[in-house]
Amino acid sequence: MTISIDNIVTVRRVKLLDNDAEHSIIIRDGIIESIQPDSQAADESDSVVIDAQNQYAVPGLCDLYARLREPGLTRKGSIASESHAALAAGFTKVLCSPDTQPAIDSVATVQLIRQRAEAAQGAHILPIAALTVGLAGEQLSELATLQAAGCPAASQADIPLSNTNVLFSAMEYAASFSLPLFMTARDSQLGAGGCAHAGAMATRLGLPGIPVAAETVALARLLEVCRETDCRLHISRVSSARALHMISAAKLASLPVTCDVGLHHLFFTDDQLAGYDASFNSEVPFRSIADRDALRQGLYDGTIDAICTDHAPHDRDASLAPFPATEPGLAAYHWALPLILQLPELVGLSLRDVFDKLSSAPKSIIDGSLSSGLEVGKAAEFFLLSKESPVAAMEASLESAGTNHPLNVHGAEALGLKPLLGKASHAFLHARLHTL
Repeated sequence: MTISIDNIVTVRRVKLLDNDAEHSIIIRDGIIESIQPDSQAADESDSVVIDAQNQYAVPGLCDLYARLREPGLTRKGSIASESHAALAAGFTKVLCSPDTQPAIDSVATVQLIRQRAEAAQGAHILPIAALTVGLAGEQLSELATLQAAGCPAASQADIPLSNTNVLFSAMEYAASFSLPLFMTARDSQLGAGGCAHAGAMATRLGLPGIPVAAETVALARLLEVCRETDCRLHISRVSSARALHMISAAKLASLPVTCDVGLHHLFFTDDQLAGYDASFNSEVPFRSIADRDALRQGLYDGTIDAICTDHAPHDRDASLAPFPATEPGLAAYHWALPLILQLPELVGLSLRDVFDKLSSAPKSIIDGSLSSGLEVGKAAEFFLLSKESPVAAMEASLESAGTNHPLNVHGAEALGLKPLLGKASHAFLHARLHTL
């Protein structure tokens, strides 16, 4: 449902994450006019009223890394399908990876993505600029021009950048206009061709491994060049305890470094690969139980700044091969909210603190001036969360073209996950009201 900007919308009996008392939120012309206790709210006779009893108003989530597959790979997904799936999962902003076809290395590609995202009327899509032309690792893209065109960050996606001279030049260039670089710590030679964490499970299954050193060696180089250039460096999807120790030390040394973790890495380990289960084939490999527990601790103590989904939709054909030949990636939006809602119990953070890792923290990383989406006088950008709605109802509302999520195959209970975990019922984006 779409409501005209001329309408006044009143959300009644809604709870806030830090306050269980019922409130009313009044939105006029897409701007939040007031947030006050429900008993004190004035009647707006000409407003559209939404009864949000037993629901929470949650600031719109911001996904720091997702693949939308368009342009180029529309058999796996499209900007329309994935932006609507993101919105149904509570994500009102999505940073899309530059590894499209063609890569996001030109203003024309940026404009194409933004036009199709606007036409789709789903989540706001923010394209990440390709760090090098064609992601080939040889020639720097016109980063300043791409930033001006609407790219809030630049990245080499999951393609290792082997040339340190190019990396140094990229960080110097980006630092000159405060463009954050989103870098995956992955060495170009260590673990090349690997498809699983180099541990006991990979050895037993005979799978080519990716050692922790592939992450830490690349991370050491990134941190040292960051130290020299003072570039805003964001480590995307950290996966190991040793990498976390290095990032913690860099932060203590006041380097401009932030990091995030993929949502699934807070739950799954390489144990899930037993039986050559291709639905757990991830670009950033699931590592040991000790690494997963370290990631949870890093989220709790603040070493990890944010959580991303690492959304990577695939068609069914992507998994119809022996494990090493299957395409890595998990479609994340189907089960994002059910997993997120278990993190307070697993990690020890409050529900508000968990959502901060997915909302205010990501927005601060890309642009510290972005509003939370739930502030009086600012554009409305929040969603209503029902914690007690069945997962099946939530899944039915999603539109992702991706079929590649392990919980679709195994079910929640098989992995020890709760069956009733929540859905987003409405999402407010400026003047648009989406019923999900």
